[in-house]
Amino acid sequence: MASIRSPFERSPIRTALGIVVALVVLYVLFSIVGWIIALLYRLAPLALVAALIIDYKVVVNYVTGIKNLFQRNWVYGLAASALTVVLYPFVFLYFLGTALFKKKVREARREADVQRHGKWVDYEEVSNEPMDIDADIELLPPPPPEPRRRDEPGYDEYFK
Repeated sequence: MASIRSPFERSPIRTALGIVVALVVLYVLFSIVGWIIALLYRLAPLALVAALIIDYKVVVNYVTGIKNLFQRNWVYGLAASALTVVLYPFVFLYFLGTALFKKKVREARREADVQRHGKWVDYEEVSNEPMDIDADIELLPPPPPEPRRRDEPGYDEYFK
């Protein structure tokens, strides 16, 4: 049977060791996050260029949104502009993610359109020479008879 131990009976060395391990784990995690953020700050211009190449309208729409925010409330517009300047790697990463997402959506729409309506065929020039078709003309249904006119003889026979 297990006995219940009081917290005061525990070894102080274990407690200190647990605190040291927790601090080391937190230090390593914060170091990794700091390294990733430093890498983002260095690679941010590449993300912006890639986003502009993939879909420049993402950046244009963001700048338009900031401009509209300035028009509605200049304090919020100023705050958004300052945060954009300070946190530019995350904003550029957002641009890249949005551009890639929109590209995937366009591709999926194109594929759905091809599945729904079929693939478009390239233009082919047709020759002016008549084609030799080995089909019997008699396979076609006969043309409907022409309706009779009132002034034709025999028209009144229909109503008798």
